[in-house]
Amino acid sequence: MAIANAVHKISDIVNKICCLFCIVMLTAMVVVTGMQIICRVFFTALSWSEEATRYLLVWSTFIGGSVVYKHAGHISVTMLQDVFPKIAQKVLRIMVHIICGVFSAIAISFGLKYMGLQGNQLSAALRIPMRFMYMSIPVGFSIIELHVIDAIFQMIAKREEVLS
Repeated sequence: MAIANAVHKISDIVNKICCLFCIVMLTAMVVVTGMQIICRVFFTALSWSEEATRYLLVWSTFIGGSVVYKHAGHISVTMLQDVFPKIAQKVLRIMVHIICGVFSAIAISFGLKYMGLQGNQLSAALRIPMRFMYMSIPVGFSIIELHVIDAIFQMIAKREEVLS
């Protein structure tokens, strides 16, 4: 029970950080895109703005996906699950979290491999190492993995109201 509480607190803290990170990333996207429009109309177009916006969107997607997972906001089809008794529903939900955890572990593994293979390249306009862009995959899925573990612990500890 102490481990479940510790994992839950860590998951909540990481989730709050991720929420702030997403707000900053989305705000930066709006500012950069706004600057690009103003510069294109009145001055010379910015050569780096599209690339910066793309990379901010990539990071926002992976980090935002972890926030949505934490709040059980991803789409799900529960029609079949709802016909089972409560205990079977709980087992099915735990199995779904385990499947998500396995998928996240695979994504982390392949994300690290891809980061290693392509990480030494430099981006075209910003000239930053691409490993920082490819790092969004293992980082995002590692956070999802944390939330998966938390969800499983919470379901086992019978705190289903947290996950519903």
